[in-house]
Amino acid sequence: MKLIMNESFDNETIAFDGFSFKNCTFTNCVIIITTLQFHFEGCSFYGSTLHVDPDLPVFEVSHRLSQSAYDHETRCYRDDYKYPRTNVPLPTTAVH
Repeated sequence: MKLIMNESFDNETIAFDGFSFKNCTFTNCVIIITTLQFHFEGCSFYGSTLHVDPDLPVFEVSHRLSQSAYDHETRCYRDDYKYPRTNVPLPTTAVH
């Protein structure tokens, strides 16, 4: 994978496939993922949109994103002011 370090991307469309991003900032970007051949760490995302190929295994993609994008160890996070983390109450059901 090609390594990209310490870059800032603003209002760009970026394909993550085949790249490893380290300590990068993505602001108002469109991020495209069509394969699982990507990696990022220490990155920040502000107001960006993620487009994932629907044929990719959803659990594999979500695991990579949860481990890389919003993990405290990688210091990646989303813009909570614009996209607040809200708790939605789930309906309760009786177990029979």
